[in-house]
Amino acid sequence: MGEDVFITGPHRVDTPHPGLVDGLADLWGRVTVAGGGVGFTPADPVEEVREAAQSVVDDVAGKRAHLLTIGREHVLVGVAVLVPGSYPVRRHTGELLLLMVDPDLQGQGWGRKLHDAAVAHAQALGLEKLELVARGGHDLERFYTGLGWTVSGRWERSVRVADGDDRDRIWFTRDV
Repeated sequence: MGEDVFITGPHRVDTPHPGLVDGLADLWGRVTVAGGGVGFTPADPVEEVREAAQSVVDDVAGKRAHLLTIGREHVLVGVAVLVPGSYPVRRHTGELLLLMVDPDLQGQGWGRKLHDAAVAHAQALGLEKLELVARGGHDLERFYTGLGWTVSGRWERSVRVADGDDRDRIWFTRDV
């Protein structure tokens, strides 16, 4: 990745553009192939990743989710998806459903920038508490606790990445 590449964002997406599903599916695929813990394995069908991307975009279009993005030369290279609680007793809460950054940009602070933008957006929405779920085995526990999250639960070996490779599912919470 050259130093002259200009990255923009985070930006809030209120109205999804026609290429967003493909861009999100492509990013999701790149992160998955690089070993990211974002819900899929490299062996999963590409169409399943695209269906998940379509679902996220539909939720953004339907105002059920909020999307923050970073881009590089018209290519989506990072996203954060925030979903406010929908039931009356949970409207003060939200879930950071997805946070991912292109493998070429990892370790450069873009995940933290997206995270911080998502937390600031949650605060602007009036949310008071957030939750997220992450897959163990990716050093995400250290990443999120370093950003102010608390581990609130763990389901051991509940995520099967491959035969003989089961990982923990870890729940995190934080005040906004």
